[in-house]
Amino acid sequence: MLNNNLEQQAKALFKSWFVDGEPFNGKQPDDWILGTIDDLAKDVVCGKTPSTKKEEYYGGYIPFITIPDMHNCVYSLNTARSLSTLGAESQSKKTLPVNSVCVSCIGTAGLVTLVPVPSQTNQQINSIIPKNTVSPYYVYLLMKTMSEIINKLGQSGSTIVNLNKAQFGKIEVIIPSSKVMLEFTELVEPIFKLILLNQKENNRLSNLRDTLLPKLMSGELDVSNIDL
Repeated sequence: MLNNNLEQQAKALFKSWFVDGEPFNGKQPDDWILGTIDDLAKDVVCGKTPSTKKEEYYGGYIPFITIPDMHNCVYSLNTARSLSTLGAESQSKKTLPVNSVCVSCIGTAGLVTLVPVPSQTNQQINSIIPKNTVSPYYVYLLMKTMSEIINKLGQSGSTIVNLNKAQFGKIEVIIPSSKVMLEFTELVEPIFKLILLNQKENNRLSNLRDTLLPKLMSGELDVSNIDL
């Protein structure tokens, strides 16, 4: 609930700046341009699944993000599967740096998350590695506003959504100036840092619960002498 409220604050700031133009007297500044997702990115990376026949590729500490890991979270912090160093190195060009923006483009399209630690994804996800002058938080919030558009673009008359990397990169977007990007980052970065901190704390508490509850239920852990 707390993180949802924080994200709503960030979305409201995005709308104020980039939809309503409140800091700019309601007008789009002349130095903003119409470009594409490719223009925002150092690279757009379509994920790939390392060979599942090689057990040594899995079970390490490198998150392997798939669509189920992208629901109801800002950061893809919890992943059902992880890669070993060997698995990640088998496709090193697929490794995403921190604050890359993952967008699901096949099947359940339009989900958006940020990358909290170097990670890889499967082929259902296209990820934007923002240019140094581009705010990752602007890209994240922009993609969130475009989730329905991304879903529809992938339909192409089919019931299965499949928006490939080339099509994804050509989607038109508004690109604000570097100065505005920097100012926006300074404004919203504390919100996103707090969201990530809350997600990590929730993980810690969940892990603690999962460790202690079975011991309490089995009687292995005796709390009868604790004075409350």
